[in-house]
Amino acid sequence: MIESRSGSFIRDKWPLLIAFWVAISSNIAIIAVLWPKAEAVDFAVFWRAVHALHPYAANEQPFVYPPTALLWFSPLKLVEVWPGYLIWTAISVAVFAVAAVWLYGRGSTALTIISPAMSVGLIPGQTSLIAAAILFAAFATQCRVCRGILLGALLTFKPQLAVVAPLFLLVSREWQALAITAVTAAILAILTTASFGPRIWTDWIDAIPAFQQIVAHRGLSMSAVSPAAFAMSLGLPRLPLLLIGCAAALLIALKSGDLNNRERAAMIATASLLAAPYALRYDLIAIAPAMAAVILRDTGRKALLACVAYSATFGPLSLAAGVCVVGWRASGSQPVKRT
Repeated sequence: MIESRSGSFIRDKWPLLIAFWVAISSNIAIIAVLWPKAEAVDFAVFWRAVHALHPYAANEQPFVYPPTALLWFSPLKLVEVWPGYLIWTAISVAVFAVAAVWLYGRGSTALTIISPAMSVGLIPGQTSLIAAAILFAAFATQCRVCRGILLGALLTFKPQLAVVAPLFLLVSREWQALAITAVTAAILAILTTASFGPRIWTDWIDAIPAFQQIVAHRGLSMSAVSPAAFAMSLGLPRLPLLLIGCAAALLIALKSGDLNNRERAAMIATASLLAAPYALRYDLIAIAPAMAAVILRDTGRKALLACVAYSATFGPLSLAAGVCVVGWRASGSQPVKRT
């Protein structure tokens, strides 16, 4: 009887057992590699940028977020580095948990909190948790105006998580949300230009090639999930893979018309990361709750693919697995009532 129950539990919960094993083993490895030498390393870049006279000046830890992000980082002027890092970490976890529970529920959120993408983003003080929270909130709310504002804000903060969001809104004919997204992004771009001067845009563009050289020199592209960024680690030309990623993102967007908001949030994240010129494994936190939901619910091949994506360990393969999971629903979906 006990053996029968044990066998039944393993048969029904094997995806969850794999996820637990992945979370424990990967987090131990991540902490061993990143702690303490990588602690707050990315947060320090944001902090220095808002304190510098020239945010895009060349240095060993360059700032290459779009100029509009400087508006969002400006509160960091009020804190010192280490207190700011602790506050940043607490806020990141809090807003992510609230938004993830709002859209995906408690079980999926709890499994996401222990995911490898969480720890690999928290230790350096990355923006991925806050950016994912904005994306989740945009599709958890029933207010189309709020959705547009949130997506417009996300495009000016971490565009690689929402670069194809306007296309998704176009496909689903959410004209109001699409218009508000454009207006929000435009207003923030105007405010940025007024605050820092028009030269801030050329400074940003000029800083990108040096950043790409640093990425290649330090081998950071080995941790990339976007095809174009990972191509650098293989010595392949980036442009063809960037174009392939953009084409795949377009195809995903065109198939998104009948999905519910949970699925659309995950699809926007996967499609945007495919089309992004640069995205690392911590950005997969934006699809982790959707993967966790599948792990908790399914026991077939879809659950196995979700475990691969949840692991955030296999670079573009983890992203590709996530694309397959969220695209599974699109391939045979029926129209649903959208909120």
